[in-house]
Amino acid sequence: MSMPALSQHSLSVPRSGIRDVFDRVEHVPDAISLCVGEPSATAAPHIVEAACRSIREGHTTYTNVLGIEPFREAVAAYSEKVKGLRYDVDTEIQAVDGATIGLFLAMKALLDAGDEVILPSPYFTSYDAEALMCGGVPVPVALKPEHQMRLNADDIEAAITPRTKAVLLNSPGNPSGAVTPLSELERIADVCIRHDIWVISDEVYHPFVFDGSASIAPSIAAIDGMHERTVVVESLSKTFAMTGWRIGYLLGPEPLIEQTSKLAELMHSSVNSTAQYAAVAALTGPQEHVTAMREEYCAKRQIVLDELDGCTALRLIEPQGAFYAFVDVRACGMDCDRFSRMLLDEEHVAVVPGTAFGSEGAGFVRLSYAGDGRELREGVRRMRVFAERHVNPALGRHTPGYHHLQIMA
Repeated sequence: MSMPALSQHSLSVPRSGIRDVFDRVEHVPDAISLCVGEPSATAAPHIVEAACRSIREGHTTYTNVLGIEPFREAVAAYSEKVKGLRYDVDTEIQAVDGATIGLFLAMKALLDAGDEVILPSPYFTSYDAEALMCGGVPVPVALKPEHQMRLNADDIEAAITPRTKAVLLNSPGNPSGAVTPLSELERIADVCIRHDIWVISDEVYHPFVFDGSASIAPSIAAIDGMHERTVVVESLSKTFAMTGWRIGYLLGPEPLIEQTSKLAELMHSSVNSTAQYAAVAALTGPQEHVTAMREEYCAKRQIVLDELDGCTALRLIEPQGAFYAFVDVRACGMDCDRFSRMLLDEEHVAVVPGTAFGSEGAGFVRLSYAGDGRELREGVRRMRVFAERHVNPALGRHTPGYHHLQIMA
C-alpha cells in the first residue's frame, strides 16, 4: 500500500550539497574531512559553568520569545562595543536558535510570494532554499575573482528589478572567506537606500579577519540610513565555539522584530533557556578564547597557503576571513563534483564541491581549515598531489584576483 503524497513545495526545496558529501564520507572511515565549518575548540569553561549554574538554579522554564533580558542586554552591549551598533533591548533584539533559523525568520517576515532576494553567489547552502521556503525568488549574482570574491555594489544594482525586496550579504563570506571593505559596503548601502530595499546581513564570522588592518569585519548596519532597513543575523556558534548550543540573535528595527518574534513564538515558543544563560557569559565574559581562535585560524590559513604555494594545478583566492578556502580546480580538466568524488576515492580527503553553494561555485571546491592542524596539512598535501596528477596544462591561464597562479600553459 502506498503512502499519501508529500507536498510539492517540500519536494521542490533543494537538499544541502554539504550533506551529500557527509553521506559519502561515512563510507570512508579513514577519510580526512575538510568539510565541516565548525571550530575544533569547545566553549570556554566560564561559558559551560554559566550553563550548568543556570540549570542548578532552576532557570529551565519558558522564556520571553525575544530572549531573557540579561541576554538581550548582553547582545546590546556587545554589538555596540564590537561593531558600533545600537539596538534597543526591549524592541530591536531577538534570541534565535542559531543563524539558520534567524535567516528564515528574517526572510519570512520580509518576503511575499514572488518577491526577489538577491544572493551574491556562491553562498551558504541554505540561502536559496530558505528564500524558496518563504515564497521568494532567489536571484544569484556572481561574485568575481577579480574582486577577490567580495561583494560589489555595481553587480548588486544591476540585478535589481521592481520585484526586488532584499539583498542578502555575508562578510566574511562562506564559502570564499572574502571580507568586503567598509568603502564597498557604503556603496551597497547607497544602492539599497536609493532603491528602497532591505538588507539581510549574515555576520556570523565577524571576529575572524586576517588582513591585519581591522579586528572585525565592518557591518553595513553601522552606516547612516541603514539601521531601519537592515536585519543583522548573528550566531554564537563560530565566535564562541558553541555550534551545538544553537543560540544566536537578530538585530533589526522594531516593526521587523515584532514580526519575526511573532513567527518564532508560533514555531517554538521560546529559545533554549540554558543556551541563553551560557550566551550571557560568552558575550560579557573574557574574550581571550576568541582571540586565541582567531590566531589559530590565521596559522591554519597559512598552512593552506604554504601547501598550495607554487602548485601547478590549483588556484586560490586568498581568504581574508572566516575559516574557509575556495580553490579553483578547473585546470584539472574535471568538474568540481567529479574532483570531490575522485579526491575522496583516491586520496581519502573530503572537500565540498562548489556547486553546493550555487551554480556560480562550479569549478571550485571549499575546504575548511577550522579542524586539526596536522590533518589539515596532510589533507591539503594529498589534494595537491591529486590535482597535479590530473592537471591539464592547456587549461592554465592568467586570471585576475588569484593569490597563487603557477599553472604553465
